[in-house]
Amino acid sequence: MKLLKCKSKIIGLILGLFIFSIVVVSLTVYAKPVNAMFVDYSNMEQIDKDVYVEPDLKSDERTELLEYVMSSQDKVADVFGERVSSPYLIVTLSQQALKKYAENPTGQTYYYPWKNYIVVGPKGLNVSVISHEFTHAELRERLHNKNKVPVWFDEGLATMVDGRYSNYEKVWMEHSNNGEIPVDYSPLDSHQAFHYGNAEAWTNYNLACYEVSRWYTIVGSSGLIKLIDELNEGEQFDVQYKLLETEASNRD
Repeated sequence: MKLLKCKSKIIGLILGLFIFSIVVVSLTVYAKPVNAMFVDYSNMEQIDKDVYVEPDLKSDERTELLEYVMSSQDKVADVFGERVSSPYLIVTLSQQALKKYAENPTGQTYYYPWKNYIVVGPKGLNVSVISHEFTHAELRERLHNKNKVPVWFDEGLATMVDGRYSNYEKVWMEHSNNGEIPVDYSPLDSHQAFHYGNAEAWTNYNLACYEVSRWYTIVGSSGLIKLIDELNEGEQFDVQYKLLETEASNRD
C-alpha cells in the first residue's frame, strides 16, 4: 500500500512538472500572442470597439487611427460583399509595447478559435497594413479550416486588398517570361515564403497578388464567397478555384 502511494506521488509530481513546463514554455515562446489575448487586462486603452492603443497616444493620432480602421473595414467589405469578422486591433508604437505584443514592427495576426488579435507597429499604422490584416481575419472567420486554402491565396487576397504591391503585374511578367512560362506557385504554399525578413518575400507577395487579383477580377465577390462555401463543404481548393473561373468566363 505504501509503495502504491509512493508511486502515485511520484507520478503526480512528474505530471505536475510536465504541466508546469508547458505553461513556462507557452509564456516564454508564445508570450506575445498570450499578451495580445489578455489585452483587456493590460494597461492598453480601448478607444473604440475592439481597438486598443497605448494610453499616451495623442488625440489627433487616435482620430487618424480610427479613420484608418473605418477605411480598412470598407475595403474588406467591398471584396467580400460584407464584413463579418471583428478582430481585436492592438496598436503598439513604443519599444516597450512592441516587445510585449509584436513579432515585427509592421503587422501580424494571432489566431485563436474564439478571436483574432491583430497587432500593428509604427510601420503598420496605415490603411494598407490594417486592411491587409483585416482581410486575413475575415477569411479565417468565414473558412472553417484555414488549411483548405494555400498560403499564397491567403496572402495574395490580403495583398490585393491592401494595395501596396502596385508592380505585381511587372513582377509576374518577369517571372513568366511575358506570360509564356506558367509560374509555379507551389513553393509559395508556406508561411516562410512570406516571412518578414525573407529576401524573396517582396517578390512572392507580388506574384501572389497578381494571381489572386487576376482570378478575382473574373469571379468577383460572389465567386470568392462561393469558393469559401464549397471549401467548407469539403471540396478541394484547386478544383473549385479553376471551376469557378471557368464558369465565370463562360458567362461573360
